[in-house]
Amino acid sequence: MNIPLNPIPEREEEYFAAYLSDDPAREPVAIGWSIPRTIADAAIKTGPDRKDFSVERLTAEQYQTLAQFLSS
Repeated sequence: MNIPLNPIPEREEEYFAAYLSDDPAREPVAIGWSIPRTIADAAIKTGPDRKDFSVERLTAEQYQTLAQFLSS
């Protein structure tokens, strides 16, 4: 029996930046491709608990710009 397989739809890459929730300037402390990983990286780098961070979606251009200043 030959079962037809549907191709996996192509997805656009997603990028995220994590920042401290109480930071009025919302300066990113970590960037990445996965929300949980980005928050974990931010917590490791800065010390506060993971619940103290917020995440926002970035465009590819924003990600490239921030990558020059932050290591993912």
